Amino acid sequence: MHQEKPGSPKSPRYSGQSNSPRADAEAAAAAIFAPRIFLLDPDPLTRALLVDYLRSKGFDVVAAMDMEASPPPADVLILARDGMGPRADRPKWLSEKPEIPTIVLDRSHVFPGRAAALGFEPDARLALPIQPRKLVATIRRVLSLARIESADPREASVRVYRFSGWTLHCHERRLESRDGKLILLDKREFEVLRAFLTFPRQLLTRRQLIAIVWGADTDVENRTLDRPVTRLRRHLGDDVKFPVLLKTVVGVGYRLDVEVEKSL
Repeated sequence: MHQEKPGSPKSPRYSGQSNSPRADAEAAAAAIFAPRIFLLDPDPLTRALLVDYLRSKGFDVVAAMDMEASPPPADVLILARDGMGPRADRPKWLSEKPEIPTIVLDRSHVFPGRAAALGFEPDARLALPIQPRKLVATIRRVLSLARIESADPREASVRVYRFSGWTLHCHERRLESRDGKLILLDKREFEVLRAFLTFPRQLLTRRQLIAIVWGADTDVENRTLDRPVTRLRRHLGDDVKFPVLLKTVVGVGYRLDVEVEKSL
């Protein structure tokens, strides 16, 4: 399978040197945490355009033109196809829905007014040509939903979280310090903190946090997160400028860098 390796300066994982320490830090964070997209498109023109655009938006993109082999490890699979034959004619790895979030892009001139049968339900299905912003928004939405769905089903039954000397009592939305100090969290503070405690030591992007707390289909600005995150840092005694517990990954999101114990 011919693949276009992400090696140009447009790929965040392979960005070059910078004269700015801040730019270097942001580039390093992007290189580590950029979501990887596997783009499968037989058309060289649209494939090149999509690769360039998605890389410019901070995604790490691996592209291919055929389906001979199963895709490499990725966070999202995008299939741009002129049409798919019966399931028996497809490669084995595409005989059912892939395990990663999958977006299908249909070319309307091939199947005008209808979409070709897939044999599985993708996470999203869009028609080409497509507005680039809509595609990026769709990618971010399916990434957020995938992170939410990856949570242990038992998480909803957790009553108490313990971390770094603090205890969160979920039913009362009450945060208790090691010396017995009690803080009553408002609804958003509680939901944001619980999201971090659900995925300890894992990066949560701003869009993922918004999807978890406000809902995946809710139109909420990224800056809406600033207030509950800032207040949580103050509650936890975390330095707002140099936090130790609730860390900022510049340009990406946040990570609660502690071990967490959970009680049902």
